[in-house]
Amino acid sequence: MVTKIYISGKISGIENEAPELFTKAEMELQAKGFEVINPMALSHNHDKSWHSYMKEDVRALCECDAIYMLSNWTDSKGAIIEHTIAIYLGLKVQYEAMS
Repeated sequence: MVTKIYISGKISGIENEAPELFTKAEMELQAKGFEVINPMALSHNHDKSWHSYMKEDVRALCECDAIYMLSNWTDSKGAIIEHTIAIYLGLKVQYEAMS
């Protein structure tokens, strides 16, 4: 069975840099055989408020077996929330190596 993994990390405040960080992680995880959920690739057909993004992202996270925390995750309120949810749901947590 393929493990479905959600990428979590900082987006707010680094909107220009974030797509590259998430895409890089997505490609690395796919190469390792994961089914990857990249929140930046979700449809986000909503009002574009932070709360709406989080609701959609948390729904996607809840469909996963694991979460992959980008190294910048502790700088993000949303990623901290996603990490907490993942821990409480018993998802496997993986952390990007600090470079």
